[in-house]
Amino acid sequence: MLNKETTIELKKELLVDVYENMIYAISVTDARNKIQLINPAFTELTGYSEDDVIGKNPSILSSGIHEKHFYKEMWRSLNKKGFWRGEIWNKRKDGELFLEEITIKAIKNNNGKIKNYVSIFIDITERKKLEEKLKFQAYHDDLTKLPNRKYFYYELNQVIQRTDGKDKLCAVIFLDLDHFKDINDTLGHSVGDELLIAAANRLRERLQNKGVVTRYGGDEFAIILYNLQNKFECISIMNRIMDSFSKPFTLHGFELFITTSVGISLYPNDGDDGDTLIKYADSAMYHAKQEGKNTYKFFQKSYMKKSIERLILASDLRKAIENDELLLYYQPKFSCKTEKVNGFEALIRWDHPKHGMISPNCFIPLAEETGMIVHIDQWVLYQACLQLKEWQAQGLKPVKIAVNLSMLQFQQKNFLNIVRSILKETGIAPSYLEIELTERVIMDDPEIALKNIKRLKSIGVQISMDDFGVHYSSLSYLKLLPLDRLKIDRSFLQDMLANKDDQTIVKAMIQLAHNLEMTVVAEGVETIEQYNFLKSNHCDEVQGFYFDKPLPATNIIKYIS
Repeated sequence: MLNKETTIELKKELLVDVYENMIYAISVTDARNKIQLINPAFTELTGYSEDDVIGKNPSILSSGIHEKHFYKEMWRSLNKKGFWRGEIWNKRKDGELFLEEITIKAIKNNNGKIKNYVSIFIDITERKKLEEKLKFQAYHDDLTKLPNRKYFYYELNQVIQRTDGKDKLCAVIFLDLDHFKDINDTLGHSVGDELLIAAANRLRERLQNKGVVTRYGGDEFAIILYNLQNKFECISIMNRIMDSFSKPFTLHGFELFITTSVGISLYPNDGDDGDTLIKYADSAMYHAKQEGKNTYKFFQKSYMKKSIERLILASDLRKAIENDELLLYYQPKFSCKTEKVNGFEALIRWDHPKHGMISPNCFIPLAEETGMIVHIDQWVLYQACLQLKEWQAQGLKPVKIAVNLSMLQFQQKNFLNIVRSILKETGIAPSYLEIELTERVIMDDPEIALKNIKRLKSIGVQISMDDFGVHYSSLSYLKLLPLDRLKIDRSFLQDMLANKDDQTIVKAMIQLAHNLEMTVVAEGVETIEQYNFLKSNHCDEVQGFYFDKPLPATNIIKYIS
């Protein structure tokens, strides 16, 4: 067994080894805070040797970053508690700054008086940088470098707590870029990304110090305005934002004009919690889009009523098929040469049990938003073919039926199989079916459209482009698409007789279609004068109220008996 003296010597040797090899820097000062001792890690970390620091104040390391009150608080804690732990920016001998994590302990003698201070510290500069980087990544969008949705929720709650509703207001703003998908689809995602970055920068510039802009997701930005004196101050800022988006973005040699739809809710006027304000701002933005985009709307209570009605309508629509509330009407298409019926366009109607007939303009956009349009399209396709088979079974004159299909349906991977299955089940020859695709459906992805159109044509189904001239057709793709018919949109017919430009456009469309060996159909013909103009300019087929409105199946028999 070791005696006491030997044990003490072993402890001293062990302490020296620990002191010499410890990775933490150590300095010991006297009661006057003059350095008496340092370990090798101190020299390695700071660059100062014993000769440099012995007898000097640790302030030799001072970075000059911290103010006097910082050190006063540190010494107050040391004198009161006997220790202090924290982070300090210091400076190495070569002038390089570093952040240290330090613990200072006061050592007292038997009389309770401080005789030494022991400081143990380590360089945490790189660790802190990593922590800050991870924190930034957690709360910021990687593309635009704006704060992200997570930060938005956190900051909104903080702003609400700080805002005095009697004297100040804060605003929650949802801003969405209109038709952003068109940019991605036509110019590519890289241009779309650069547009988002440019839009983020413009928003930052316009807000200045009145709020924070975040990227909420996709092409949607969420903004918090704080310390607003009144609603008019919010309007002033919004006008600056809208004005900034009236100027083009120049990216990759393209001048892009992009508009925004904006919804705004105010605290405490519209709600007293973040979730409510977000919901109301989103509702207001939806109504801004519904009213034509490129505008901003403040939340109104009537919006929530409309939103609730919309949710109820969506719920009812899900049940409409199984409850046999949907039905098809048929509008005849007439030949300009024979003035006889060439076929019909199937048009969906919804006979709601409480609200009666609901316009397709009300429920089709809702069906597209919710994805229900895929099931509705299949129902329409099946019912139209079934009706055609029934007419044929009655010995009536065989005619073609045109069915409109949505983008979602047309892009289904098993789309061709669905068409084949319906034709087989109903016993209809493919030549009696015509599928109408809007210009936008086709041009959303022309390459996929070309493949699917060729597949449909291969089994004998005819294809027509509806609403031609309304969106952004590419003539280079148009000549490649094996279309059977081109339908001139009704918007070109409304002022055609009084507007020479519209007349020129209609004539050009007819000639273009004929040169591409397509049949031309004009829809929305409402007067004899319109019909005569179209006929004299060699339009092939017409449909519209001048001839007949869409009719139930029972009223169609007069045209095919």
